Amino acid sequence: MRGQKVFLLCLMSLLFLSTTAHAKIVFGLQYSRTDDGTDGIYIMDDDGSNVTLLMEGKELRPTPKCWSPDGKQILFDRRHHRHREFGLFLMNADGTNIRQLTENDGSSINGGSFSPDGKSIVFYKSEGIRVDEGDFGIYVLNIETGKLKKIANIHGIQCEWSPDGKDIVFAWPQGAPSRTIWIMDSDGHNPRRLIPEPVIGEFWTYRSKPHWSPDSQQVVFVQKEYKYVDVLGAGNVRRSALFIKAYRYFICDRNGTNIRQLRIPKDWHPHGIHWMDDGKSIVFSASVDIPVGKPLPRGFVRPASNIYKYHIKTGEITQLTDLPGAGWSLDWISDDVLPVTPHGKKKVMWGAIKE
Repeated sequence: MRGQKVFLLCLMSLLFLSTTAHAKIVFGLQYSRTDDGTDGIYIMDDDGSNVTLLMEGKELRPTPKCWSPDGKQILFDRRHHRHREFGLFLMNADGTNIRQLTENDGSSINGGSFSPDGKSIVFYKSEGIRVDEGDFGIYVLNIETGKLKKIANIHGIQCEWSPDGKDIVFAWPQGAPSRTIWIMDSDGHNPRRLIPEPVIGEFWTYRSKPHWSPDSQQVVFVQKEYKYVDVLGAGNVRRSALFIKAYRYFICDRNGTNIRQLRIPKDWHPHGIHWMDDGKSIVFSASVDIPVGKPLPRGFVRPASNIYKYHIKTGEITQLTDLPGAGWSLDWISDDVLPVTPHGKKKVMWGAIKE
């Protein structure tokens, strides 16, 4: 009888722990020279608590791309040692067992996301630093075998596989003044615009950062509206200055219809954006109070960015972090997958400070 009671108590404890596991956000953080902090990759609970440093950045500048579908690994990019080019890497969710996926061949890598089964990664690769240099295309890498296959000979950055495995969404960086979001079949066939090209007017339009909803039925993306204007500088010398009209955040259906703008202020400059709460909310990092409707002053430095939660139904915005650095990318994972509990990592106490 005593043994049965102990077993039941242990079982209840395990059930309690499993029900209190928190969904996680992984994000990258970079500090200015005047900030007191550590560049690198961090994770936190999705309420903004328990911010934990997984990997220091230093000169290699690691940036997280996404969680693996099972929550056990994190895909990230960073500079190759003593090289300018970035490569793709994998690490366990606690920051251990770092594996290099792409070669140090001088090519430039952009984006990266897992296939739904977690066995492959899709990303954009070009031979040069610029997106239009040398050979280029969208590639799929088999993680286990290392086999690399080009599936599309097109410029398609920020590629992401749909959770149902049927399509890949991406941003097309060519074709200024207006650039938009594209989609293609998961085998690289049938590339087409998801969102029509905007009407060319006074301002340029750049749509980017597309991400699938967990049910594959919607895509979130951001839009920057801008132009360059001549302004008088010191000594009455004319110079070109960036003039931001607005930053906008949108959701559309997977066929590009039913486009809805989110009620996020137009002077919030987006850095990273993704879905959370199983599609009920959006999580994003942004620098707020960017001057819009006028040229940016010379030497303008964007203010620190923070991570926010946007509830789609209500439009409520919740600030999750209060950090001095700038966060450039992030990803959320549900607590339905295995919980992540890093051991021996550095917990950052200021990460729990939020509004």
